[in-house]
Amino acid sequence: MDFSFDSLDNQLVTTGITGLDVQLGGGIPIGTTLLLIAESGAGAEIFTKQFLYGGLNSGESAFYFSSDRSIAEVKADMDHFGWDVSKYEETNKIEFTDAYTPRFVNILPPELRSKMSAKEFLKAGFDPFNQLKTTVSQNRESRYRGVIDSISYFLRAYDLNSVIEVIELMSSIGKLTGGIHLIVIGAGLHDDITLNTVKYLTDGMIEFYVKERGSQIERGLLIRKMRGMIVPNKSISFDITRNGIELETTTRVL
Repeated sequence: MDFSFDSLDNQLVTTGITGLDVQLGGGIPIGTTLLLIAESGAGAEIFTKQFLYGGLNSGESAFYFSSDRSIAEVKADMDHFGWDVSKYEETNKIEFTDAYTPRFVNILPPELRSKMSAKEFLKAGFDPFNQLKTTVSQNRESRYRGVIDSISYFLRAYDLNSVIEVIELMSSIGKLTGGIHLIVIGAGLHDDITLNTVKYLTDGMIEFYVKERGSQIERGLLIRKMRGMIVPNKSISFDITRNGIELETTTRVL
């Protein structure tokens, strides 16, 4: 299967957040496999969708693979922030894969199963891990970005070496094609060996955190690494607004 596109250079692409692009000197390098370490409540789930929509608006195609939430919920979240993907679905620029709902079909009460579509029933017999491999290895005809939300389910449910092989496959395809892959992993869910292995395999790493400061909640991110770049050495605070994540103009030390 031929994955190669035109020769790749040092081109940067948007993260979907203007302020973050500025912090990175213009965006992230094409071909990057980016790890997002997500503390619960820190806003990482918003970033994944803003990242996806930013790519679509820049002319890329995209896929969103969800193992933690149904695609209906993912789309509802995007609609909340005004990120309407319907026009991209009509032109086949975006592909959503639901690896969450099929896991629970067989244990759902009959009255809930009756509300599911025939397509969802057909998916019930699929193995989520095979779905993941099929999605990431699909031959794509244009520059793209993909979101895996999240890899934590697979690290809990499958052999670590098997998951590593898929991440390495993702990374290799990205470097050949210029495709961007964003992999979400839950903070505090895995042992050090597992987390450090995944960190080692990725080109970039951003950590989202949430802290209490007096009566206020502060959200921020740390850019731990980005291939070929000198990254900021301070944490970057941000707000969640009706437009999504917006970075503050100042940085601070944790």
